[in-house]
Amino acid sequence: MAHLTIQELSDLCDEMMGRMGLELLPAITKANREDTLEDLLASLGMSDLLISENDPSEERFLGKILVVGASVVNVDKLRSIARKKGFDPDRFEFQLEYSRLKHFNFGKIRGSMGYAAILAGPMPHKTPGADEASSFIARIENNPDDYPTLIKMQAGNDLKITNNSFKQALGQLSQHERP
Repeated sequence: MAHLTIQELSDLCDEMMGRMGLELLPAITKANREDTLEDLLASLGMSDLLISENDPSEERFLGKILVVGASVVNVDKLRSIARKKGFDPDRFEFQLEYSRLKHFNFGKIRGSMGYAAILAGPMPHKTPGADEASSFIARIENNPDDYPTLIKMQAGNDLKITNNSFKQALGQLSQHERP
């Protein structure tokens, strides 16, 4: 592509500013999830916006971790496992009753800054927020930029929330959250 003239750059800047309100939050959310936010801000000359007084050893993503799906393990046990794996158990939101998941609004998660990850087990295929997809998991897989990190909890090839599948999911999550 040829270099743009000053006028073309000015026009491009105007067009970009006009779209910024709609596109900025999804772009920085994606960069944050993909651990490229620092690079994005540096390329824009805005690295100073990330200056933080937080201890660098603290977890970088402070959003909730949604654990969703029918579980054979109770919430207290899952919280205990999370604590032993170094996670703050208060970060977890559990939705583990299969019958209630039929009415849980998964649409609220799309584009939300409040969630860092979704740990998914077995759930009904048709739920609010799945839209045109065959299931909520399929919706996330088809639109990964719109949702937090998805980690499926499995035993063999089946979705299942067990002590081991939860521990494995936390291990995968640790790789996403810690440098």
